[in-house]
Amino acid sequence: MKLSAGELERRKQVNERRRAAFAVLGHDGGRAAALVLDGVGPLEGPVLDLGSGMGVMARELARRGLAVESVDVSAEDLEVAASLTEGTGLESRVRFTPADGAALPFPDGAFASAVSFNVLHHLTDGASVLREVVRVLRPGGVLVLVDFSREGFEFAGRVLAEEGGVHPEGPVTLDWARGFLGGIGLTETGAAEVHHERFTTFRTPVDAAHESVPPTFRSLDRAGLFTALDVFAKNWLAHDGSWFLAVEERSGMDAAMELDAAAWRLFAAAEARRIMEAYAIPKNGGLDSLARALSFRAYSFVNPSRIERNGNVLRFFMTSCRVQETRRRKGLPDFPCRPVGQVEFETFARTVDHRIATKCVHCPPDADANGHCAWEFTLKG
Repeated sequence: MKLSAGELERRKQVNERRRAAFAVLGHDGGRAAALVLDGVGPLEGPVLDLGSGMGVMARELARRGLAVESVDVSAEDLEVAASLTEGTGLESRVRFTPADGAALPFPDGAFASAVSFNVLHHLTDGASVLREVVRVLRPGGVLVLVDFSREGFEFAGRVLAEEGGVHPEGPVTLDWARGFLGGIGLTETGAAEVHHERFTTFRTPVDAAHESVPPTFRSLDRAGLFTALDVFAKNWLAHDGSWFLAVEERSGMDAAMELDAAAWRLFAAAEARRIMEAYAIPKNGGLDSLARALSFRAYSFVNPSRIERNGNVLRFFMTSCRVQETRRRKGLPDFPCRPVGQVEFETFARTVDHRIATKCVHCPPDADANGHCAWEFTLKG
């Protein structure tokens, strides 16, 4: 239920009184958050802020230019945190979301980093929460756990006692969390204490393939990775066309076509082998293997296609061709790619399964090709 204006203001006043009471004891939550992040070093976003509280850590992360998803089980606390964030200039970088830490509403690998600031001691089931946080971190992601030092807990106890309350210290401690995370495969990369706070940093496991990815691409979300694939595919096609034009200008069309066919004979075989290895497609797996391998070609990002299957016959239709469409926009005739295409598709198919025969259904310069091509593959006994 949304807080009334009066209740929202009352809670903000309580927060201000607590902040002032901590300040009398020499503790400042905002300064503590900043010093912890200084000690951790640069983080990549997006960042999960687990346990928003009044949004102190979320705002400090946002001040550093990071996109922050801040979650808390208390919708009321989130409303106060959002109100305290209004007018700071950080609103566009922080989203406050009600969520149980043991059942986070995010997909696997959604975050590059996660921070938990003075939350552990409130938990009763640390294992479930920490497993969820690890789940939503990317391979190689950074997890920062922060909780009061002994002096910090004493300060918190005194402040709450002045209000007639008791500050909780549950079973989940920072030292327990360190042991638990190490036990499930995370690597601790640092631990320190600043301004009445203890903190430790962990990194989630990565496989060799992920470790070889440049940091810029490791930080991309799903949409960003699809954009990268699209850019790579278009650049690949542009390079192929540039190479062909350079040969044509120097040696003429016949020589360019001959060399193009030779290049595609090498490339199509290499592409098929790499696709089968990367996606565990069995060699000599018939038309099932071919259909799957065709779907992973670089072409799939630049030229729409479809596959039809009838028994031991598979037909592949490239329903649009970026090269031919570009030529038509320039008023040029279709590029006569059928001889090269025969080499390319035949080599790709036979690399997948040597029993597959390839036949061209239509391809420019065929009169009925209409700027694109179709190929028929038959599995021989």
